[in-house]
Amino acid sequence: MPTVDRPPANVAATRCPSCGAAFVADAAALSTACAWCGSRLVDAATAQAVDRVVPFRVTARAAQQRLRAHVADAFWAPRAVRLLARTGQLRPEELRGVLVPYFVYAASTQAKWRARIGVDWWRTERTRDREGKSVTRRVRETEWFDAQGTAVGEIDGHHVCASTTLTGPEVARLGRFDLGLAVGFDPRLAAGFAAELPTRARAELDADARATIRRAELRRLAKDVLPGEHHDVVAHDCEVSLRGFDVVLMPVWVATYRHAGRVHRLLVHGQRGDCVGRPPISTAKVSLAAMTVAAIVLALLWWGGAWS
Repeated sequence: MPTVDRPPANVAATRCPSCGAAFVADAAALSTACAWCGSRLVDAATAQAVDRVVPFRVTARAAQQRLRAHVADAFWAPRAVRLLARTGQLRPEELRGVLVPYFVYAASTQAKWRARIGVDWWRTERTRDREGKSVTRRVRETEWFDAQGTAVGEIDGHHVCASTTLTGPEVARLGRFDLGLAVGFDPRLAAGFAAELPTRARAELDADARATIRRAELRRLAKDVLPGEHHDVVAHDCEVSLRGFDVVLMPVWVATYRHAGRVHRLLVHGQRGDCVGRPPISTAKVSLAAMTVAAIVLALLWWGGAWS
């Protein structure tokens, strides 16, 4: 009897309820399209792993308009590309609405710190101006003290991207999402969009959460906790306790453009409409700028007598 190979571990068998076609899909994808009729399918079983969804507020048309403006205003982009964007002829080869998985943590922190604290005070001094007249002015002085203490904090809604698809710089530039608009997961909210389940390891996500929360607490310590006007933190030890997390799908528009044989990816924040990513760069502009800077440096050296 012939053997039938099983699907790889990263795919799962799926049957379309619209046309009945059976096919395999990426197991990491919460939402996929039927290869035969194009219907958008949501896996109800894996959907149980998702707690909330932040719906799109920026439409596909608005995302395209933001992308064209982003490219049109990009100084280093080739002139032809900017012209296409300004005339509305630049269209992405693919614009997809993607619901990206994030872990949203709740945590508590306890920090111990030692610091040098600078406290400002003012004194009045009398002096004379150029004409010999007596004038009074206020002079600021700073007195430094050693201090130490503890601080506790409660963190709610800390974002960590759980997808390996987006790069670290892309995640950083996208920034935060408004969780006040999040709603409980409903498969209908994912229908029509590509949706992904977490693909990063839980241990890696927890480590990232602790590291970023520690950095945020150090900033909060200097801004809101330490007394005085100036701070020089000597030591800081922050213990982060993760109390739990929700898996929340965040809205991102993903567009790809092809120029000079290369594919460029741009993102649009699905709530605010901010564009993330670098449009194509004109090598001619970069070369001209480099030559201009070099010419200016040589001229300054010549005029300054460096070669005399």
